[in-house]
Amino acid sequence: MATSIISIAIAVAVLWVAYRVLFINSNRLIFNRTFLIVALGFSLILPAAGVYIGRSTPQLASYRQSLFHGIMLDEVVITAEGVTISTPVETPAGDAMAVAPVQASSQKFNLWHYIWVVYLIGVVVMALLFLIKLARIAIVIIRSPKKRMPGYTAVFTGKEHGSYSFFNYAFFPNENVNSDIVRHEMSHIAHHHSADILFVELMMIIQWFNPFIYMYKRELQSLHEYMADRDVVATGIDKQNYMMLILQQCTAVDFSNMSNNFSFLLTKKRIKMITQSKKAKGVVIKALLTLPLFALLLFANCKSNGQNNVANESRTTIKIGEESYVTFADPMEINLDGKDYTLDINSVKNEKTFKLGDHKVVAKNNDDERKSYTVTVDGKPFDLKYLVSMILDDTDVSGDEDEVLKGPIEVMPAYPGGPNALVKYVQNNLKYPESAKKNKQEGRVFVGFVVEKDGSISNVSVMRGVCEELDNEAVRVVKTLPKFTPGMNGGKPVRVQYTLPIVFKLTGETTMTTLSGTHWTGIGSGIQDGTKFVMEMTMDFYQDNDGLFVMKLTADKSVVFENVGLDFTYSFDGKSAGSIQPKNTDGSTLGGEDQQPYSFVMQDGKIIVSFYDFKDDCGIEKITFVKK
Repeated sequence: MATSIISIAIAVAVLWVAYRVLFINSNRLIFNRTFLIVALGFSLILPAAGVYIGRSTPQLASYRQSLFHGIMLDEVVITAEGVTISTPVETPAGDAMAVAPVQASSQKFNLWHYIWVVYLIGVVVMALLFLIKLARIAIVIIRSPKKRMPGYTAVFTGKEHGSYSFFNYAFFPNENVNSDIVRHEMSHIAHHHSADILFVELMMIIQWFNPFIYMYKRELQSLHEYMADRDVVATGIDKQNYMMLILQQCTAVDFSNMSNNFSFLLTKKRIKMITQSKKAKGVVIKALLTLPLFALLLFANCKSNGQNNVANESRTTIKIGEESYVTFADPMEINLDGKDYTLDINSVKNEKTFKLGDHKVVAKNNDDERKSYTVTVDGKPFDLKYLVSMILDDTDVSGDEDEVLKGPIEVMPAYPGGPNALVKYVQNNLKYPESAKKNKQEGRVFVGFVVEKDGSISNVSVMRGVCEELDNEAVRVVKTLPKFTPGMNGGKPVRVQYTLPIVFKLTGETTMTTLSGTHWTGIGSGIQDGTKFVMEMTMDFYQDNDGLFVMKLTADKSVVFENVGLDFTYSFDGKSAGSIQPKNTDGSTLGGEDQQPYSFVMQDGKIIVSFYDFKDDCGIEKITFVKK
């Protein structure tokens, strides 16, 4: 959700800049208005359109990944005090390299939590203001005398606050209103200008933090006034008299900020537009220049539902000729005689005949290592011209066995132990360079590497770095990665390119030099499903990397769990801390989890432990321990 809101904000800003550069001084009023509305509508649907296109055209999502030098893994965060790991997420079968995101600390989560709360408060406030504006207009309509006129309803407010319009209602102080002002408001009504303002107001609710959205509103209001002025002047009235009328009305106040007001304070530019009759040139060429920008924004938002969704969807491979194959998403879509048909080829066990209109399509399972099919149409070999589905893979046709694949493949490379093990390995082996901490250097290093056909790691390099110390440390750890189970495409091992972002983050200085022989206490509370949970814990350290862990969990003052003498060990080398690994009395991991359920951070003389094991059950996210 947050990503979608940010994507909308970026698109709104980028398209406004394009408008400002290309069209702001153009007197092609209808085009300008259309461009602004299209830009806002495009920005609003952009996130959903990106997902839809990513699903319907998997290659596009794959090409987008390729721009990042291979399949992008989720980032690993390394802090100066240690490493923390977020709750491991379940990944789809076969998605062996979809690594769970890692948080620098629970403070990072809280920061985004507060940002989200502020955003929601802004949405609520803007929604209330929107409703108040509508209510004010509705009250005026209900309380004021009205008169049905051809094409609109006149509302006589009895107040000298100027004339304005809202959809089919035109608001005037009284019945003795200048006929040119009436024509002006009728123009607003005829062009449905209120619909534009209503749309922008709704966009302002979800984009209240975006300054560009307010520029859109002001520019649209300006264009509305220019268009209405132009319509009035086109009736043949004297331009000088009409300009004087604008000057006389310029001190009036916009009543609701949602209506189209005759007295909108654009006097100087309105007069300029009235006197400017020559149409701006080159608008078509400028409009064409914006098309790549729209395409780029759409491409940047193109994504599938999940990092490797394309790799996990059902696929069909058809044998074309003696040694050529093509692979595409199943069910297969073909077009015959202008009609689209869907074929579930993968359901064919031996041979199956499909009756499609006047045509007979036969699919035969070749029962080979590629799990391919031979398809004929009316007894003739299948022709690719029938395909409606996008071809996902034709690597056998190209025949380049040494090609490095940068997009999703049929079977992704697998790290020994799974994605969480990969995260754990990087965390346990990567150290924050002392020189970088001293110089307060931090940032995100993108390390590229290739998983070879035998699973080994090669071509390790920095795609984008921060500084020599951090870059070298990131490369060093990636080079030591154990062998993967190689990726497979068409039953053959292939070379696959990955990019791993590693974030080095300075979050504070560690104040403890040793933990041996220390005693720490902490307490945390949370509410889940209306029940209050309290967790009291103590930690006694025998050495700097092991000790005794005592926990007592109560729910509304009733003890629900108590364990004394729970041994734990964790990684600690005097410079960084890793994850606590509590053990049950039988030696098994607490709760039976395969992953580490706790994260451990030392900061400012305190120990912060995040309890992911209890996060969903009790709502307790962390406890801060103080030395006793």
